[in-house]
Amino acid sequence: MHKLKNIFIHLLIMSLFVGFVLAIRFKPITQSLELDYDEGLNLIKAFLYGQGFSLYTQIWNDQAPFFTVILSQWFHLFGQSIFAARFLIILFSALLIWCFYQIINSELGKIPAFVATLILFTSGLFIRLSISVMIGIPSLSLAMLSIYFLHFYKKHYRQPFLILSGGLLALSLQTKLFTVFLIPLMLCYLAFPNVTIFQKKQLKTILQPFLWWLGSLVAVFLLIGLWFQQFSHLDQIFESHFHQPIETKLGNFNNFEYLKRIISQDYEYVFLAFIGILTIIVKKQRNGLFPLAWLVTATLILIKHKPIWDHHYLLLTIPISWLAAYAVASVRDFCKSWHFDSNSLKIKDFIFLILSATFILLMITTPANPKGRPSTNVEVIQLLLKYKKLTHWVFTDRPIYAFYAGLRVPPEMAVISYKRFNSGDLTSKELLAILQNYCPEQMVLGRWISQIKSDSDFMAYINENYSKTYTDEKNTVEHYLLKEVHKCTPKQ
Repeated sequence: MHKLKNIFIHLLIMSLFVGFVLAIRFKPITQSLELDYDEGLNLIKAFLYGQGFSLYTQIWNDQAPFFTVILSQWFHLFGQSIFAARFLIILFSALLIWCFYQIINSELGKIPAFVATLILFTSGLFIRLSISVMIGIPSLSLAMLSIYFLHFYKKHYRQPFLILSGGLLALSLQTKLFTVFLIPLMLCYLAFPNVTIFQKKQLKTILQPFLWWLGSLVAVFLLIGLWFQQFSHLDQIFESHFHQPIETKLGNFNNFEYLKRIISQDYEYVFLAFIGILTIIVKKQRNGLFPLAWLVTATLILIKHKPIWDHHYLLLTIPISWLAAYAVASVRDFCKSWHFDSNSLKIKDFIFLILSATFILLMITTPANPKGRPSTNVEVIQLLLKYKKLTHWVFTDRPIYAFYAGLRVPPEMAVISYKRFNSGDLTSKELLAILQNYCPEQMVLGRWISQIKSDSDFMAYINENYSKTYTDEKNTVEHYLLKEVHKCTPKQ
């Protein structure tokens, strides 16, 4: 009964978290057509997968498959809607926050854990990424759950926790590979058990935890990869990511400047993290080496990696918030050394009131969307719906429109992204071949108009076989219909 009560309490806390996010960001969650271009890519992949198309062999996909499958099943259970998809991301965010709090609470206590969680949740981009249909939050939430079980293993030394930890990190990697750098860090974390337990072990059993953890990690990762034929299409996963020419005019390629810009909104948190680092070094707190190593490793990776996107910032905010907890713990210890009555009900109530007020204030003032959010056009969706019964396929560089209309796009162009264009993986000739092969009844151009229309052969085909029915005032979105005289048969 005691365990059931604890489970109920934790579920209640996570439910309150979800409810709070919905309350303070209800309008962008329910009314924003698109919070990020990646939303359209992730949504249409899940939609096509639910329609029976396979990843990699039919649906071009430059990411790991796990989230697409989960989102597709989620749609099957709760209906295909943007709200359902964003609600799923909020649940992943709640899982991340819960794991984060539990780990720090176990190490440093409730107040440092609460403040660190507050810092993480109010950091510059966390809320926006927690309501956007992107894969960063799901991947990191699974990674944090893996760290939580590894932490649990180090307290109780029970093998199932070790196996769960390895398997969950594999799921994180099969969601997004950017958590791969945690593997050596977690192995090092595992290498430092309690000294007394370490001395009792025989030499031949020392390697067993490493083998079990790595074994479960590799086994789950390979099983998922083999099931979805991922390893037969590694060119899709790696080519567009590692063959991008540098564009110095684009801010995302100027690592130092871009990192400086996104970190500037959290300088106070970075200062607390710096105090936390000093505390770890002075007090020789071994557990603090893990978030410190995470921060250093992630920083070095992001300095080198090009380009940097907003969701990469999560790799820094988590360890920054974690390290800040050590600063809070040092302040708490300092207060105790001056014989403050920390058990006083009045002092506890006062601290809780201040923290709660700060929490609510920061939540309200933190913007839901970044500046320069992609423009939207409801008229285009209305046109797609108007001709939906006559449409088998939609050719579009903004798949979010097709998702809202419940229409399919050619699976080869489900991911029509900047990386794919910039790396040369997708060319105008390939787009023309897709257009000729599928004969889509409707076409929407709304993101890569200049690149697509720069090809004379492509435009000659459009002008011959399609009629333009709509252009917005800024000439950024165009809608076309297939001419009735065109005799090609759309692919089924």
